[in-house]
Amino acid sequence: MEERETPRGWSYRVVVGAGEENSTEHEVTLSWVDHNYWCGGTQAPSVTAERVLEELLRAMDCREIADAFPARFGEELPARFDLSLARRLVRGLDASMRRAG
Repeated sequence: MEERETPRGWSYRVVVGAGEENSTEHEVTLSWVDHNYWCGGTQAPSVTAERVLEELLRAMDCREIADAFPARFGEELPARFDLSLARRLVRGLDASMRRAG
């Protein structure tokens, strides 16, 4: 991941499935507000972003969010998205993040 600070938080360039034939590159953002909510500022923003992305990918792999995933995305992550997307799609994400944070 590459991290860049923005006026509202952070932006990351991430590669999903690095080293695999079907790897994809994405730009994901994490707001100051979401970072504070998920971990209370107790961990680096990059750690929070990575954990949220891992939870989102896990839920996608397990087909836990197939019905909730926006049809316009198909079955793949969009090229650019905010990590708050995971909050709306992954059941129990907020509680899980706050317990671990």
